[in-house]
Amino acid sequence: MPNEPPDTAGTSPNRQGFAEGPHNLGAVTLLARLVQERLAVPLGKLGLTFAEAIAMVRLWRSPDGSLPQSDLIEQLVLSRASGSLVLSELEEAGFITRSIDPHDARRLLVSLTPQGEEIESKVHDAFEQLESHLFSPIGSDNWETVYDSLRSAVLTMIAERQQTG
Repeated sequence: MPNEPPDTAGTSPNRQGFAEGPHNLGAVTLLARLVQERLAVPLGKLGLTFAEAIAMVRLWRSPDGSLPQSDLIEQLVLSRASGSLVLSELEEAGFITRSIDPHDARRLLVSLTPQGEEIESKVHDAFEQLESHLFSPIGSDNWETVYDSLRSAVLTMIAERQQTG
């Protein structure tokens, strides 16, 4: 019948009342922007932008505090130009150095400086405080489900991005 509503089985859940956007992606995008906005002040006091802090986190998580520049930029899901700009700003601030990779002279190696290592706990604290504030109303069990779902979505998108080159 022409006046029947379309079958919506298996589609996104009903989000009535969420005025900022009609899609789950709207909520995710809005949350990401608000998180960056909220972290701008504590990160700014350390001399970092959000993008720079995320680059630093990648370096702190690496086994020896260094990564090939191309790998780091790929992990940040940035263009080469944007990634190089972020790294130039970190280098200028004294948080990282870039040098020729001793194992492959065609690659640059990005490494933490002592100054970059020094701010790790402060950046971590800023992230932890915001996460605690955001997710305390959700509860730890629900937060695990949200985290697992977001992680799965991110991994899917990264895999698809790598396939399309």
